[in-house]
Amino acid sequence: MTTARQPDPSVPGPQRRLLVWRDSSHFNQWQDKPCVLCDRPTPLRSHKGEAVHKVCAEDWNAAHPTEVRFVSDAEPKSRGKRDHA
Repeated sequence: MTTARQPDPSVPGPQRRLLVWRDSSHFNQWQDKPCVLCDRPTPLRSHKGEAVHKVCAEDWNAAHPTEVRFVSDAEPKSRGKRDHA
Protein backbone atom coordinates (compact mmCIF):
# COMPACT_ATOMS: atom_id res chain seq x y z
CA MET A 1 0.00 0.00 0.00
CA THR A 2 1.33 3.43 -0.87
CA THR A 3 0.56 6.63 0.94
CA ALA A 4 0.66 10.18 -0.33
CA ARG A 5 3.74 12.05 0.79
CA GLN A 6 3.19 15.28 2.62
CA PRO A 7 5.34 18.23 1.51
CA ASP A 8 8.22 19.07 3.80
CA PRO A 9 7.29 22.40 5.49
CA SER A 10 10.97 23.32 5.86
CA VAL A 11 11.39 23.44 2.07
CA PRO A 12 10.23 26.86 0.85
CA GLY A 13 7.73 26.84 -2.00
CA PRO A 14 6.75 29.63 -4.36
CA GLN A 15 5.68 32.88 -2.71
CA ARG A 16 1.89 32.79 -2.40
CA ARG A 17 -0.05 35.99 -1.86
CA LEU A 18 -3.72 35.72 -1.04
CA LEU A 19 -6.06 37.88 -3.09
CA VAL A 20 -8.53 40.21 -1.41
CA TRP A 21 -11.73 40.10 -3.43
CA ARG A 22 -14.33 41.71 -1.15
CA ASP A 23 -16.08 43.80 -3.77
CA SER A 24 -19.39 42.36 -4.98
CA SER A 25 -18.29 42.78 -8.61
CA HIS A 26 -16.27 39.56 -8.21
CA PHE A 27 -19.44 37.51 -7.73
CA ASN A 28 -22.08 36.76 -10.37
CA GLN A 29 -25.01 35.11 -8.63
CA TRP A 30 -26.91 34.52 -11.87
CA GLN A 31 -24.43 32.66 -14.06
CA ASP A 32 -21.59 30.22 -13.43
CA LYS A 33 -18.99 30.08 -16.18
CA PRO A 34 -16.07 27.70 -16.63
CA CYS A 35 -12.92 28.81 -14.83
CA VAL A 36 -10.30 29.95 -17.36
CA LEU A 37 -7.69 27.91 -15.48
CA CYS A 38 -9.40 24.65 -14.41
CA ASP A 39 -12.61 24.57 -16.54
CA ARG A 40 -14.87 23.89 -13.52
CA PRO A 41 -17.89 26.23 -13.09
CA THR A 42 -17.49 29.29 -10.89
CA PRO A 43 -19.56 32.39 -10.05
CA LEU A 44 -16.37 34.39 -9.37
CA ARG A 45 -14.93 36.96 -11.77
CA SER A 46 -11.56 38.69 -11.91
CA HIS A 47 -11.17 42.46 -12.30
CA LYS A 48 -11.08 41.92 -16.06
CA GLY A 49 -14.27 39.84 -15.97
CA GLU A 50 -12.57 36.47 -16.43
CA ALA A 51 -14.37 33.57 -14.75
CA VAL A 52 -11.84 32.19 -12.28
CA HIS A 53 -11.79 30.59 -8.84
CA LYS A 54 -9.93 32.70 -6.29
CA VAL A 55 -7.65 29.80 -5.36
CA CYS A 56 -6.90 29.13 -9.05
CA ALA A 57 -5.96 32.80 -9.48
CA GLU A 58 -3.72 32.66 -6.39
CA ASP A 59 -2.02 29.51 -7.70
CA TRP A 60 -1.51 31.16 -11.10
CA ASN A 61 0.00 34.26 -9.47
CA ALA A 62 2.42 32.06 -7.48
CA ALA A 63 3.47 30.21 -10.64
CA HIS A 64 3.91 33.45 -12.65
CA PRO A 65 5.39 35.98 -10.19
CA THR A 66 6.60 38.38 -12.89
CA GLU A 67 3.22 38.69 -14.63
CA VAL A 68 0.19 40.70 -13.46
CA ARG A 69 -3.09 39.00 -14.33
CA PHE A 70 -5.09 38.64 -11.11
CA VAL A 71 -4.95 41.46 -8.53
CA SER A 72 -6.50 42.30 -5.17
CA ASP A 73 -9.09 45.00 -4.60
CA ALA A 74 -7.77 48.45 -3.76
CA GLU A 75 -7.66 49.28 -0.06
CA PRO A 76 -10.72 51.31 0.95
CA LYS A 77 -10.05 54.86 2.04
CA SER A 78 -10.34 54.95 5.80
CA ARG A 79 -12.46 57.55 7.52
CA GLY A 80 -10.20 58.19 10.45
CA LYS A 81 -8.97 55.63 12.89
CA ARG A 82 -10.08 52.02 12.68
CA ASP A 83 -10.44 51.74 16.45
CA HIS A 84 -13.86 50.36 17.33
CA ALA A 85 -13.26 50.31 21.08
